[in-house]
Amino acid sequence: TDEAATKAGQANFFAERILVHEACATAISKWATSRPNSMIVTIAPIPDVRFMGGMNGRVPRVCQHLNPASLVDEEAVTTILLNPNARETLSESKFLRLEIGTAPNNWTYQTKIADYLWFSSMPKVNMLPRMMNEQ
Repeated sequence: TDEAATKAGQANFFAERILVHEACATAISKWATSRPNSMIVTIAPIPDVRFMGGMNGRVPRVCQHLNPASLVDEEAVTTILLNPNARETLSESKFLRLEIGTAPNNWTYQTKIADYLWFSSMPKVNMLPRMMNEQ
């Protein structure tokens, strides 16, 4: 049926993304583990790195697996989104979505969209609902 084909297609897409993110995180972590004083820069599409949901979110776990003494943690990984728009941040409004999972009762569990947003030209002021680091 069409519904079964749609579900299979969605499942295949999800499985493919996991495979790609795990493979990239593993390659990055293996390279970094053998060069502890190195810096790695990876260029990836926004959907692959937003909200630490891609290879960038997996690198700390893989590094810890390869070397339990590794100093690589979530703070060691910096994510910069280039020219993001509202749709790419999973927003259903004109504003950029700066984090997910936030409400007064789960503030400590929030996940930010990225560490930095970089725009090649000044974004529309009404695109940003607030400054990211207002605390």
